[in-house]
Amino acid sequence: MYCKEVNALVANDRSLELDKVLYVITVNDLAGVKLIGGDSTFRDALSAASKQAVPLYPALAGPTLLLNLPRLVSALVKLFTPLFPPEVQAKLKFERGPLQSTTDLIDLNGKDRPEFLEDLDRLCYGK
Repeated sequence: MYCKEVNALVANDRSLELDKVLYVITVNDLAGVKLIGGDSTFRDALSAASKQAVPLYPALAGPTLLLNLPRLVSALVKLFTPLFPPEVQAKLKFERGPLQSTTDLIDLNGKDRPEFLEDLDRLCYGK
């Protein structure tokens, strides 16, 4: 929740500075996370944080990207996504690949940044 508050403050400040409304894209890189079986601590924390954050920060409820899903989960998502309501489909994006080769997010401040930003544009806005 602390991160949501910081993101809200930064988005507000930058919106005022740039004179355009900015919002936050939530990206969860699930590379290496066991979503089926294993310890449920991560899954439980992610779910609880999402449920608490949306009512408190509705303006930050931009798209959520779930990257690098395990293959089985990715196949299930592709199968069931058409059954989600359109408003849910518009907010959730699932993708394998982006960030897969990134071991440290610091790398996104260097040469990998343009490619990452292009991936985000494609995933969020279809550009």
